[in-house]
Parts: sequence; structure tokens; C-alpha cells
Amino acid sequence: KNISGLTLWLILWLVVVKPGRVAACPRLCVCYPSPMTVSCQSQNLSVVPSDVPYDSQRVFLQNNRITELRADSFGFETQVLWLYGNNITWIEAGAFSNLRVLEELDLGDNPSLRHLEGGAFRGLEKLQSLHMHRCKLATLPHDLFHKLYSLQFLYLQDNQLHFLQDDLFSDLVNLTHLFLHGNRIRALSENVFRGLVNLDRLLLHDNRIRQVHRKSFRDLGRLTILYLFNNSLAELPGQTMRDVQDIQFLRLNGNPWSCGCEAQPLWEWFRKSRISSSEVVCTSPSQRRGQDLRFLRELDFALCPVPDPGSMAGTTTTTFSTKTRWWFSKNKPASSSKSLYQKNSETVKTFPFTAPKAQSPAKTAIESVPAKYEMSEDEAALPKLDPEEYWANYGNEDASIRCFELECPPGFDESAFYSSSTLTRVPSFLHLLTLSVVAISLHLVFG
Repeated sequence: KNISGLTLWLILWLVVVKPGRVAACPRLCVCYPSPMTVSCQSQNLSVVPSDVPYDSQRVFLQNNRITELRADSFGFETQVLWLYGNNITWIEAGAFSNLRVLEELDLGDNPSLRHLEGGAFRGLEKLQSLHMHRCKLATLPHDLFHKLYSLQFLYLQDNQLHFLQDDLFSDLVNLTHLFLHGNRIRALSENVFRGLVNLDRLLLHDNRIRQVHRKSFRDLGRLTILYLFNNSLAELPGQTMRDVQDIQFLRLNGNPWSCGCEAQPLWEWFRKSRISSSEVVCTSPSQRRGQDLRFLRELDFALCPVPDPGSMAGTTTTTFSTKTRWWFSKNKPASSSKSLYQKNSETVKTFPFTAPKAQSPAKTAIESVPAKYEMSEDEAALPKLDPEEYWANYGNEDASIRCFELECPPGFDESAFYSSSTLTRVPSFLHLLTLSVVAISLHLVFG
């Protein structure tokens, strides 16, 4: 009798329970256990199935014809939700609010999704990856990413974004990857990236960026990869790049760089940075067209205004260094700088790339300077400058100048550039000479 009872319970389990699990899988979908996965891709579905098991950990609804996502569309709780390749045109505010443990949401390749409501992602505080590429988004609400504190990957490439509002990403304190390439962005404002203190890579290439505020990158202290190629940039403020101290890979090619005085801050930044960089080809002025900004000489900026050190705005004064003014009082700007004077080993400073191997009086000191970064084959093929041109008018700054502009005597040349040791002896020599003259005068007067 006991055996009959066990047999009856076994039959009931097979007939009722097991078919019940099969019936729980939505029609036209395939379900897999461990982890519970519901795959409904490419089934021409126009709405989200209503009978998806509540405990499904992964739900795949890509490549269907779903048009709307409403607050009651998701009666289940999942960690991964793929909705790419649909025809979604509208997402109701709070549509995902029931998905409290969602970690990955893919809404990419929905070309009709041109607008999002501010609360579209409300409640997704555990979301780590959000895909919205190729959706033809033109604008993003200022509170779209509000409280998405766990987000690490944000894909917004290949949309139609014209601008990014200040503080748009301010809650994304754990974001590490931000993809914004392939849009129509024209400018980067002061607070556009505020709050992104853990961002590792920022892709902004293939936009229309013409202007970058000098403080745009001030919170990006951990950034290692920055792509700005194929934009409309003519210059970058010096402060902008100084804020990204950990940068390792930088691409700035494909921009109409102006290499006049406005390029001096970026040129100086390159001299001090150890990074892997693309070429930075000048388009203006005409005499520098085709040259690489990174390899210009200090002499190329000799007539530029000196930045005002007391101004955070980076304003400049019209005061030139005394050495610069002295040099240009003796040489026309069009004249060659080659062989102006030879630098001794005490005045050589670090330059942003490996010095040439040609013989020069400063050879030992030059060769001891460490390379700032490894040169690529394209960089190595660039025209080389003679050692004199590398070091002409470089180092041995204003303290050593003994005359100014037209005050210099006609024969004044290398002797003007005293070493520091020579300068320290000048006051004592004058002092002794004065004492000698006084002693002789007293001797003559008083016998």
C-alpha cells in the first residue's frame, strides 16, 4: 500500500510539475536552466512576452519588432536584458523600475528611438552596462542617468547628439568607459564630464568638436585613453591636457591644427608628457603646414606672448623673455637659427623625443636625456633637425642675459651667455676693482 502511494505521487509529479515548467517558457521562445535563460530573439514579437518566468536571469529579446516599453512590460526580475535590433520608439518613465537587479541593458540599434524621458532608467541602481548605440538620439535629458551609481560602461556612439548638458554624467562616479564617437557634438563645456572621477577611456572621435573648455577634463584624473581624432579642433587649451595626468594613449590626428602661438600650451604639454600619441599635423600658418606640432622648436614660439602665471584663465601678457627679445633684435624672424651658438653641457634640458645621434659639442648631455616616448615608424621618417637647431635658444634662461634688445653692442654674441659660475664671480671682481681704484686715488691725493 505504501508503494502504491509513492507511485501515485511520482505519477502526479511527472504529469503536473514537469509539464508545468515546460509550459512556463513563453511561446516562440527557448528556455535554458542554470542560469535560467529565456531566448526569444528573431521571432517578430511586437511586445515583450507577458509570461517570462519571474526568476529568469537572462532574457534575450533582440531582433524583433517591439515598439514600446511600458512600466508594466517587465513582470520578471533579471540580470541581463537584450533589446537591441527592435523598432522601439518610446520608453515610458519607470519602464525598468521593477528590474532592481538588472546589470546589463542593451537598447542598441533601435533607429527610431530618438527621444528618451528623464526617468527612463529610474530604479536601475545596480546597472553596470548600458548600450544605446545607433539609436539616432538627438538629445539626452539632464536627469537621464540620475542615481545610476553602479554604471561602468556607457555606449552612446553613432547617434545624432549635438551637445551634452552640464552635469549629465555627474552621478556616474564608477563609470570607466564612455563611448561618444560618431555623433555631431560641437563643443565640450566646462562641466560636461564633472563627476567622472574613475573614467579610464573616453572616445570622442568622429564628431564635429571645435571648442574644448579649458576645464572640461578637470575631473578626469584617471583617464588613460583619449580619442579626439577626426574633429574640427584647431587648438586645445593648455590647462585641458594638464588635468589628465595619467593619459597614456592620445589620438589627435584628423584635426585642422593651428600651430601659431595658440598651439604653444599643447606643444609644451607634449614636451613634458610620456604618452603614446598620434601625429598632430599643422594646417596653419602656411609656413608650418604639414609639420608635426609635437616636433616644433622652441624658437618657433619665440615671439609668442608669455602666459600670465597669476591667471587661471590662461590669459597672456605682451612681455617677451629678455633672451627672446635680445635674439630677435639681432636676427630677423625669417633667418635660420642654425649655428647661432653652441650649448654647453650645463645648459641642455630634456626634450620630448630622443635626440639625434649627429656629432655636436653637447653630444654627451644630449644622449643622456631619456626619450619621452617611443617613436613610431611614421615619426621616425619625419625630417630631422640638426643638433644646433634642437638646442638653439633653448635653456640658459633670462638670468644670463647681459643686454636687452638694441642695447647690445654690435659684436655681442656668445659672450652674452655667461654660465652661472661666471655670473657669481662678477660682483666680487667689481668689488675688488672699486677698492683698488679708491686705494690708488687716496695714495695719489695724500702722497
